[in-house]
Amino acid sequence: MILKVTMIGLIAGVVGTGMGGLISVLFRKKVDKYINFFMGLSGGIMLAVVVFDLMRESMDAMGILGTVVFTFIGAIITMYIKTKLHFSGDMRSGYLIFISILMHNLPEGLAIGSSFVSTEKLGITLAIVIGLHNIPEGLAMALGLIGSKMKISKVILFTLIAGIPMGIGSFLGVYFAGIFSSLLGVFLALAAGTMIYVVLEEIFPKSRSMYCVVGFLIGTLIVGYI
Repeated sequence: MILKVTMIGLIAGVVGTGMGGLISVLFRKKVDKYINFFMGLSGGIMLAVVVFDLMRESMDAMGILGTVVFTFIGAIITMYIKTKLHFSGDMRSGYLIFISILMHNLPEGLAIGSSFVSTEKLGITLAIVIGLHNIPEGLAMALGLIGSKMKISKVILFTLIAGIPMGIGSFLGVYFAGIFSSLLGVFLALAAGTMIYVVLEEIFPKSRSMYCVVGFLIGTLIVGYI
């Protein structure tokens, strides 16, 4: 049971973000030309995930105050990580996006594992939904990394790696169901804080144009309809 759930979570994570990375290959030659649009698209996807999913689910788990506090803590942790990353400005932005998706996928894996403890049908359904939901997130991460001048082969590798924490989270969620179910709201809020910081500090300041606004709105629509 534990191995089965872990593998389902791992596949949902790796395939979802990996497909987003593969889709980004189609846009790689246009990223420089339309960088403002693609950064807006990336930021729109990430902020929509924060507002529509992470913070809402965290509030359901532990209330508004706890969500706000741990979201802020997540932002502070990310700011600290930023000071420790010794990369050029563009590369730092790409790696921060990668880290934010990593942190985001762990609590999603916890949710999958915890759901399997309830019913297997619920767990499988959630794994499919989250796997599909990870496609635009993988795309957002890949576009950010491509915009940071990273090689496309390395970008795809990073999108695959980003899905691994979902497998880890699924294992922890099913093995320590009682413990991690109570902490799920905390993990979701920390992931939300990470993503908010990355978008507001690294993505949007570099993309101040109407193309960024259009990309942001399209990214919001993508998350809203998947």
